[in-house]
Amino acid sequence: MADLSKKTIFITGISGFTGQHLESFYKEKNYNVFGTTYTTSKNPNHFLCDITKKEQIKEVLKNIQPDYIIHTAAISFVAGDNQNEMYGVNVFGTINLLEALIECEISPEKIIIASSAAVYGNIGNILSEDMCPQPVNHYGNSKLAMENMVKNYFSKLNILIVRPFNYTGVGQAEIFLVPKIIKHYKNKSSEIELGNINVFREFNDIDYLINCYHQLLLSNSKSEILNVCSAKTNSIEQILSYMEEITNYKIKTKINPKFVRKNDIKSLKGSTQKLHSIIDDFSNEYSLKKTLEKMYFS
Repeated sequence: MADLSKKTIFITGISGFTGQHLESFYKEKNYNVFGTTYTTSKNPNHFLCDITKKEQIKEVLKNIQPDYIIHTAAISFVAGDNQNEMYGVNVFGTINLLEALIECEISPEKIIIASSAAVYGNIGNILSEDMCPQPVNHYGNSKLAMENMVKNYFSKLNILIVRPFNYTGVGQAEIFLVPKIIKHYKNKSSEIELGNINVFREFNDIDYLINCYHQLLLSNSKSEILNVCSAKTNSIEQILSYMEEITNYKIKTKINPKFVRKNDIKSLKGSTQKLHSIIDDFSNEYSLKKTLEKMYFS
């Protein structure tokens, strides 16, 4: 294997939740780590870049000449109301990245493009890549449109499209469910408003996701769409129970009808069959309770 310490990795959205964890991971492995940000950064390896403007990406890529790319830049909050921006960044920003690579005649060893399990919608309780996606919101639909466009570049670049299922960890914004719950426990709140707490979802650790991405990056697999999941689910009620154990504190749960989705599926998890045909299964190294403890005590 080549000396990976001399490899350069380029992470779009490097200042985001996933990007920050990727940067730390690859710095520890002695990669040269660069990335794009949407706001000014004092880090000289962070480049201010609007990915909806192809010329800006081209300029950055010419300077970096990356060996690997992980594309995480996206509008990721499902309840976001700026739909034009969501499609602009998630679809056209991704196309701009790939077109810029071709125009600059840069062919990285591997490009990982982050899609989302949101493309599946509500089509079943065990979701596999051979199912026909049926997204139910603009976020999922923008990711599916992106996937369909990226497939056109499979013959030109070494690309893997990944569909991560729910994941969380230290540094995730408090608009998301798990950080919201943890904040209430940190604040010793008397009550928390939630939706249906008896639905089961994957709540994977960000470190699990990063390790999956890394193994996929170094694999021989390309021109594929893959779930990044663990097939392990927990209910929101179980999260609350874990937090009670961790904090020795109990919060009253109030079900807010505004947060309850119609026809909510009882359990949603990803099939790992295709993923584990390419990389090892190390999901047992992680547990939701340990993830919650890291987040609470951080």
